[in-house]
Amino acid sequence: MEELRSRIKAITLRIIELYEERISLAEKISSIKARENIPVRNEEVEKGIWHDMKGKCAKVGLNEWNCRRVFNFLISSSLRAQIPKNVGAGPHIEIFRKAKEMEREGKKIYHLEVGEPPWSPPPESIDSMLEALNEGKTRYGISSGNERFRKAASEWVSRRDEIQISPDQILPTPSSKYAIFSILSTFLYPGDRIGIMLPAWPTYKGMAANLSLELVEIRSPEEVDKLRGVSAFILCSPNNPDGKVWSDKELEKLAEVLRESDSILISDDAYAELSFVRRRAPPSIYENSLSVGSLSKAFGMTGFRVGYIYGSKEKINKLVKFIGLTITNVPEFIQEAAAGALEVGDKWVGKVRKELHSYLILAMNSLSGAPLEIGRIDGGLYLFPRVKIDEFDSMKFSNYALRKKGIAVAPGIGFGPYPDRIRITFASLYANPGLDLLREALMEWKYSS
Repeated sequence: MEELRSRIKAITLRIIELYEERISLAEKISSIKARENIPVRNEEVEKGIWHDMKGKCAKVGLNEWNCRRVFNFLISSSLRAQIPKNVGAGPHIEIFRKAKEMEREGKKIYHLEVGEPPWSPPPESIDSMLEALNEGKTRYGISSGNERFRKAASEWVSRRDEIQISPDQILPTPSSKYAIFSILSTFLYPGDRIGIMLPAWPTYKGMAANLSLELVEIRSPEEVDKLRGVSAFILCSPNNPDGKVWSDKELEKLAEVLRESDSILISDDAYAELSFVRRRAPPSIYENSLSVGSLSKAFGMTGFRVGYIYGSKEKINKLVKFIGLTITNVPEFIQEAAAGALEVGDKWVGKVRKELHSYLILAMNSLSGAPLEIGRIDGGLYLFPRVKIDEFDSMKFSNYALRKKGIAVAPGIGFGPYPDRIRITFASLYANPGLDLLREALMEWKYSS
């Protein structure tokens, strides 16, 4: 028996050596593909490997089930080796973490780095939540969501987006971030290609990396032809961080490209209610869409961590299974709070938009004279200006502003190749005097560099 164990050990160590060699070769192939703009996944190559492996397995007497397990492991390992790893939520989260540490030390911090709106939730949401708690709605619920929430959300979306959505086309989720992750996990597979437009919320890239998805990046709607063959595209309109709203013409061109491969359009509607210009709902133009809503921004319910997905009944039913397998359900009392907010959505959002505009005016006045190039803002909570200082480094400046002035801003480098930009949450409880202090920090940086 010891001799057999010794042979097993020797074979195992040899397998490790061969596995390392295989991964090294996959990484070299990845470099060539990246240089020549070739997709990571090649199904014809995979089919050829499987054909040869199946023949070899049959020859040596390994059953097909075990052969398939080895094949799946090797292919998934190759895909992971060819897709960037160690991608997190973005450097703005690192700035946020440092800012919180400084606050615990007793320092005054002005948070302009996170998308935390200045308004509190609608009173109706708090009343609905307390009523639900008093009624004992603290136990397990069904994964598809409760009746009141689905009805409120479907009616709200139908009015907001001018399309007809029924309650069974709605699924509550614990935040819109988890909603997007659920969609990617349910409908995409390792090696699939997913498109985003830069500048983009860093979390998109982090999710893609963690799910071994290949990222296809474009810089503007004029580049949508590069998206041919992707499995999905994430669209944020108004966009985080630059506030861009896609026009009808741009959406129609995008839909034309996505239809060629029946790609899924994932519409991140976190800022849909916060648009200063007319916004067309993507599902009204492209049928194979899943839209993700949030109550964090317009409704000020960031800490409630509640969002929703709407789309075809078929896709929603598949997502219900994923929710059931992972979190079971969004808490009943949270759904009740969200329903209370959505039921007064028209009145509430009208008020919030006016407040948002007043914050934008304050920001433009406070930052007047600062070395910033600020583009047109179509909507959202942010400014994403280019800093007009030679060799400006957004990460170094963000750390400097935090350390010297107690101002937390998001480095532009987290949103794409934008080291000369910063993201500023202009609609913030800390806007006054935070924006004035930011102008001071920029002027000091300009004359000290």
